[in-house]
Amino acid sequence: MSSLEHCPENPPYIDLDSYKDMSVGDILRKTRENYGQSLAEVEGNLRIRSSQLDALEKLRLDKLPGRVYAIGFVRSYSEYLGLDGDKMVHLFKAQSVGKRNKPNLQFPVTYDENNAPSVAIILISLVGLVLLISYWVMYKTPTKYVESIPPVPEVLKKTSVGLVKFPKEKLEVVRSSNKMELVITQDSWVEIKNAEGKKLISQVLKTGDKYIVPDEKGILLTTGNAGGVTVFVDGKKIKAIGKSSQVMRDVKLIPENFSKNADND
Repeated sequence: MSSLEHCPENPPYIDLDSYKDMSVGDILRKTRENYGQSLAEVEGNLRIRSSQLDALEKLRLDKLPGRVYAIGFVRSYSEYLGLDGDKMVHLFKAQSVGKRNKPNLQFPVTYDENNAPSVAIILISLVGLVLLISYWVMYKTPTKYVESIPPVPEVLKKTSVGLVKFPKEKLEVVRSSNKMELVITQDSWVEIKNAEGKKLISQVLKTGDKYIVPDEKGILLTTGNAGGVTVFVDGKKIKAIGKSSQVMRDVKLIPENFSKNADND
C-alpha cells in the first residue's frame, strides 16, 4: 500500500542498507516522527490499531495477533511511510528470529557405567530403608485392637465426668450370696463413687455385664440409661434404676431402700 498522500510531504529517499544497526521498530518510529505523524493518525489511515502499531515499533511481538499479521503490518506501515516494503519485511524476519519463543526440548540423559551408584551407596540406602520400616512398625502401628465404645449421651457431655477404663475384675458374676448387685440389661454409661468421691467405675457397660456393689456406706450411682441398670438384692431381682434413656445422678445404693421400695410397688 503506497499512501504518501497521507504524509505532509514526500519523504527523501531512505537507504535501508545504512539502517542495518537499527531495528525495524526504530526505523518505523523515526520515519513517522520525521513526518510529524501520530499513531492515531496512522491508525485512521491504515485501519491498524495504534496499540498494535506501538507494539510493532517496540518489537513487542507478544502484543501482536500473530507472526503472519505482524509481517503484513510491517509491509503496510513501511509502504505508508514510503519505505521499501520488501526490504523492511526481510529485515523484520531477520531481527524477529531471536525474539520467537524457542521450544524447551528435554532429552533423556543416558548414564554410563561410571555414573552408576556404587555398592556402598546401595547398601546404605537399604539399611536406611530397613530402619525406617522398623521405626514405623514400632511407633506408628497400633499394638492391639481397641474396641470402640458408643458415644456419650448429649446430656452427659455437658458434665465434667470423664470416662476411664475399668478393670475387668470389678465385673463379677451374680451370686445369690451377694448383698447387692447391678445387672446391665441395656448398654449404659455407669459411674459409681464411694463416700470419699473416688470413682470406682466410670465407663459404658455392655448388656450382660454385672457389678457387685461394695458393702460400704455412701456409694453413689450416676447413669445415662437408668432403664438399662437392674438392681438385685440377695440374688433377688428388685427393679430397674429408672426408665430407658433416663439420666439419673447420685443415686444412693442402699440395699434396704431398694428392698423397701420393691415391697411398696
